[in-house]
Amino acid sequence: MCIGHSHIQAVASAATELKAPWDVIAFWVEPGAVIRNAGEATLRPDLAERVAVGAPVLSFVGGSAHSTLGMVEHPRPFDFVLPSSPDLPLDPDRELVPASGVRAALAALDAEYVDLLSMVVRAAKGAPVTQLEPPPPLADSERIFANMPWGFFPDRPRIIAPRWLRLKVWRMHSEMMAACCARLGVGYLRAPPEAQDADGFLKAGLDSDGIHAGPIYGRMVIESLERGA
Repeated sequence: MCIGHSHIQAVASAATELKAPWDVIAFWVEPGAVIRNAGEATLRPDLAERVAVGAPVLSFVGGSAHSTLGMVEHPRPFDFVLPSSPDLPLDPDRELVPASGVRAALAALDAEYVDLLSMVVRAAKGAPVTQLEPPPPLADSERIFANMPWGFFPDRPRIIAPRWLRLKVWRMHSEMMAACCARLGVGYLRAPPEAQDADGFLKAGLDSDGIHAGPIYGRMVIESLERGA
C-alpha cells in the first residue's frame, strides 16, 4: 500500500515498471479523502478499507512544506543557520532570521499533513507505516524555474530561491518530520544517498520536472526499502 501526495508518483511509476502489485492512493485525485464528523477527522471509509488490509504502508503524505516556504523567493529574502549543519553557506545580503522562526513556519505548513498521517496510522490498524522523506531539491535553479507552477505562489516574485537556502529548508523539514514520525511510531526512510550529489542535492537527471523526482529515483527508493535501509 502506497499513499500520499505528489512525490508519490516517482515510487508509483517505478513500481509499475517493476510490475509490483502495489495499491496506490494519490490524494490529489481523491476528492473528499478526509471525512470530518463531530470534530473527528478520518479517512473516507473506502480509502480506510484499502489501507486496513494488513500490508505495509508507504506514506508520501505531505512533503511540500519545504518547497512552499523555501523554493520560491520570499517577499523578504531571508537566510538562516541550520543548527544541525551550521557550516552551510550563509548569504550576508539576506535578512538573517532565527532557525526557530523557520521551524515554526514549517510546522504551520505541515500541521494538516501531520494530522493526515495520524489518520493513515489509525487506518493501518497496526500494520507498519513508513514515511518516505521528500526528494532533496535540485541545485539547478533554471531547471526548477522552467516548470514552476507559479499560480501556487501569487504573492511571490518569480524568482527561485538560492540553492543553499532550498537545501537548508529541506533538511530542517526532514529533521522535523523524522521527529514527528518517531512520536507517531512511524518509520522514516531517508532519501537514498546514491541519489544525492556531494552537497546533498538531487543528482541531475533524477527529476521529472525540476520539482518532483522521476521513476529512476523511485527505483532507488524501492531498492532502499528492499535493503531495509
